[in-house]
Amino acid sequence: MQNFIKSQTRLAFVQYIFQSLILNKNTIEAKEEFQENFYNTNIAIMGENKKFNLKFNKNLFSKLCTYYINKFNQKKVIDQLNQIIKTERKFDNWDRIVKSLVYAIIIELNITENNKIKIVINDYLNVAKSLVSKKETNLINAIIQNFIDEKKIS
Repeated sequence: MQNFIKSQTRLAFVQYIFQSLILNKNTIEAKEEFQENFYNTNIAIMGENKKFNLKFNKNLFSKLCTYYINKFNQKKVIDQLNQIIKTERKFDNWDRIVKSLVYAIIIELNITENNKIKIVINDYLNVAKSLVSKKETNLINAIIQNFIDEKKIS
Protein backbone atom coordinates (compact mmCIF):
# COMPACT_ATOMS: atom_id res chain seq x y z
CA MET A 1 0.00 0.00 0.00
CA GLN A 2 1.34 3.43 -0.87
CA ASN A 3 2.61 5.54 2.04
CA PHE A 4 0.33 8.47 1.16
CA ILE A 5 -2.74 6.21 1.24
CA LYS A 6 -1.66 4.76 4.61
CA SER A 7 -1.22 8.29 5.97
CA GLN A 8 -4.67 9.25 4.71
CA THR A 9 -6.10 6.09 6.27
CA ARG A 10 -4.54 7.02 9.59
CA LEU A 11 -5.87 10.57 9.29
CA ALA A 12 -9.35 9.20 8.59
CA PHE A 13 -9.06 6.86 11.58
CA VAL A 14 -8.11 9.75 13.89
CA GLN A 15 -11.08 11.70 12.53
CA TYR A 16 -13.37 8.72 13.13
CA ILE A 17 -12.19 8.40 16.75
CA PHE A 18 -12.63 12.15 17.26
CA GLN A 19 -16.16 11.96 15.88
CA SER A 20 -16.99 8.96 18.07
CA LEU A 21 -15.75 10.84 21.16
CA ILE A 22 -17.81 13.92 20.29
CA LEU A 23 -20.99 12.02 19.43
CA ASN A 24 -20.43 9.21 21.95
CA LYS A 25 -21.23 6.83 19.11
CA ASN A 26 -18.84 3.99 18.38
CA THR A 27 -20.54 1.26 16.36
CA ILE A 28 -20.12 -0.56 13.08
CA GLU A 29 -22.97 1.55 11.69
CA ALA A 30 -21.16 4.75 12.72
CA LYS A 31 -17.99 3.48 11.02
CA GLU A 32 -19.88 2.69 7.83
CA GLU A 33 -21.60 6.07 7.90
CA PHE A 34 -18.26 7.83 8.41
CA GLN A 35 -16.70 5.87 5.56
CA GLU A 36 -19.61 6.68 3.25
CA ASN A 37 -19.60 10.41 4.07
CA PHE A 38 -15.88 11.11 4.25
CA TYR A 39 -14.27 8.90 1.62
CA ASN A 40 -13.03 11.09 -1.25
CA THR A 41 -14.04 14.36 0.45
CA ASN A 42 -11.98 17.51 0.11
CA ILE A 43 -9.62 18.07 3.06
CA ALA A 44 -7.53 21.18 3.82
CA ILE A 45 -4.23 20.93 5.69
CA MET A 46 -3.99 23.24 8.70
CA GLY A 47 -1.53 26.09 8.21
CA GLU A 48 -0.98 25.35 4.55
CA ASN A 49 -2.76 26.27 1.35
CA LYS A 50 -3.08 22.63 0.33
CA LYS A 51 -6.20 20.60 -0.23
CA PHE A 52 -6.62 16.99 -1.26
CA ASN A 53 -9.33 14.38 -1.58
CA LEU A 54 -9.30 11.97 1.36
CA LYS A 55 -8.91 8.55 -0.24
CA PHE A 56 -8.09 5.99 2.40
CA ASN A 57 -7.63 2.24 2.32
CA LYS A 58 -11.03 0.93 3.34
CA ASN A 59 -9.68 -2.46 4.44
CA LEU A 60 -7.10 -0.97 6.83
CA PHE A 61 -9.62 1.62 8.02
CA SER A 62 -12.15 -1.14 8.77
CA LYS A 63 -9.52 -3.22 10.58
CA LEU A 64 -8.54 -0.27 12.79
CA CYS A 65 -12.15 0.71 13.47
CA THR A 66 -13.15 -2.86 14.26
CA TYR A 67 -10.37 -3.07 16.84
CA TYR A 68 -11.46 0.27 18.30
CA ILE A 69 -15.10 -0.78 18.46
CA ASN A 70 -14.64 -4.34 19.73
CA LYS A 71 -11.34 -4.56 21.63
CA PHE A 72 -10.21 -1.11 22.75
CA ASN A 73 -10.65 -0.60 26.49
CA GLN A 74 -10.68 3.18 26.80
CA LYS A 75 -10.87 3.20 30.60
CA LYS A 76 -7.89 0.87 30.94
CA VAL A 77 -5.81 2.97 28.52
CA ILE A 78 -6.75 6.19 30.36
CA ASP A 79 -5.70 4.60 33.66
CA GLN A 80 -2.37 3.49 32.14
CA LEU A 81 -1.73 6.91 30.61
CA ASN A 82 -2.63 8.72 33.83
CA GLN A 83 0.07 6.68 35.59
CA ILE A 84 2.61 7.74 32.97
CA ILE A 85 1.68 11.44 32.88
CA LYS A 86 3.47 13.41 35.57
CA THR A 87 1.37 16.59 35.35
CA GLU A 88 -1.69 17.61 37.37
CA ARG A 89 -3.87 17.59 34.26
CA LYS A 90 -4.73 13.94 33.74
CA PHE A 91 -5.21 12.41 30.30
CA ASP A 92 -8.99 12.10 30.57
CA ASN A 93 -9.16 15.93 30.72
CA TRP A 94 -7.14 16.51 27.55
CA ASP A 95 -8.48 17.82 24.23
CA ARG A 96 -10.38 15.24 22.22
CA ILE A 97 -8.17 15.63 19.16
CA VAL A 98 -5.04 14.82 21.19
CA LYS A 99 -6.85 11.89 22.80
CA SER A 100 -7.94 10.70 19.35
CA LEU A 101 -4.36 10.77 18.09
CA VAL A 102 -3.04 8.88 21.12
CA TYR A 103 -5.83 6.28 20.94
CA ALA A 104 -5.24 5.76 17.22
CA ILE A 105 -1.52 5.19 17.74
CA ILE A 106 -2.08 2.77 20.61
CA ILE A 107 -4.69 0.83 18.63
CA GLU A 108 -2.51 0.49 15.57
CA LEU A 109 0.50 -0.51 17.67
CA ASN A 110 -1.59 -3.42 18.98
CA ILE A 111 -1.99 -4.81 15.47
CA THR A 112 1.44 -3.88 14.08
CA GLU A 113 4.53 -6.04 13.83
CA ASN A 114 7.33 -4.90 16.14
CA ASN A 115 9.66 -4.08 13.25
CA LYS A 116 7.15 -1.53 11.89
CA ILE A 117 6.33 0.30 15.13
CA LYS A 118 8.65 3.27 14.44
CA ILE A 119 7.13 3.72 10.97
CA VAL A 120 3.61 3.77 12.40
CA ILE A 121 4.53 6.24 15.14
CA ASN A 122 6.34 8.56 12.70
CA ASP A 123 3.39 8.54 10.34
CA TYR A 124 0.93 9.40 13.12
CA LEU A 125 3.24 12.18 14.31
CA ASN A 126 3.18 13.60 10.78
CA VAL A 127 -0.62 13.41 10.88
CA ALA A 128 -0.53 15.13 14.27
CA LYS A 129 1.50 18.01 12.84
CA SER A 130 -1.42 18.83 10.55
CA LEU A 131 -3.94 18.75 13.42
CA VAL A 132 -2.25 20.10 16.55
CA SER A 133 0.64 22.33 17.60
CA LYS A 134 4.28 21.25 17.60
CA LYS A 135 4.22 21.25 21.42
CA GLU A 136 1.25 18.85 21.46
CA THR A 137 2.89 16.67 18.80
CA ASN A 138 6.02 16.41 20.97
CA LEU A 139 3.85 15.61 23.97
CA ILE A 140 2.07 12.83 22.05
CA ASN A 141 5.45 11.39 21.03
CA ALA A 142 6.72 11.43 24.62
CA ILE A 143 3.56 9.79 25.95
CA ILE A 144 3.61 7.06 23.32
CA GLN A 145 7.31 6.33 23.96
CA ASN A 146 6.61 6.07 27.71
CA PHE A 147 3.53 3.93 27.01
CA ILE A 148 5.63 1.53 24.91
CA ASP A 149 8.34 1.41 27.58
CA GLU A 150 5.78 0.71 30.33
CA LYS A 151 4.21 -2.02 28.22
CA LYS A 152 7.61 -3.72 27.75
CA ILE A 153 8.12 -3.72 31.51
CA SER A 154 4.68 -5.22 32.30
